[in-house]
Amino acid sequence: MEQKFLIYGRNGWIGSLLGELLKEQGMSFEYGTARLEDRSAILADIERVKPTRILNAAGVTGRPNVDWCEDNKQTCVRGNVIGTLNLADVCDQKGIHMTYYGTGCIFHYDESFPQGSGKGFKEGDKPNFTGSYYSHCKAITENLLQAFDNVLTLRVRMPIVQDILYHRNFITKIIKYRKVIDIPNSMTVLPELLPMSIE
Repeated sequence: MEQKFLIYGRNGWIGSLLGELLKEQGMSFEYGTARLEDRSAILADIERVKPTRILNAAGVTGRPNVDWCEDNKQTCVRGNVIGTLNLADVCDQKGIHMTYYGTGCIFHYDESFPQGSGKGFKEGDKPNFTGSYYSHCKAITENLLQAFDNVLTLRVRMPIVQDILYHRNFITKIIKYRKVIDIPNSMTVLPELLPMSIE
């Protein structure tokens, strides 16, 4: 059966890159029009598109950064918790696989994971960072998504692309910082992750 993708997050960086990638590869896809909090609109998208896979790159990160979520908690919950779980549940009931582009901003070094110990995080580890409301919501969502066998969660962290001048590129951001901390971290190379995520 030919794959047909339904993408949520058209106006976001990852969602737009996914569309470009699928178009380059000649694969069939459409962008969803539903707000993910609206179950009936999701069902209408699925009925219209008849996807075999759903790519969820939708969410609320805030502008200029995730600190925006501190003052807009209900919007953060609707976009990052309710909407994502609603989509996962509809996909489960319809037998459709969903790939969720989540965040790696849900872990940090602590007594159980001391910096410099060489002990890294594993897939099954519970998120231990809730220092921002954004991360708190994403951690809740990731924990709840584990109930769905049809969902693949990919944790995007400090994304990098080839275009060094692109404003969302982590390299472009970090060279503008006045101070950089020296803590080991992981980064996501989007030109490697995104093609693998649609295989």
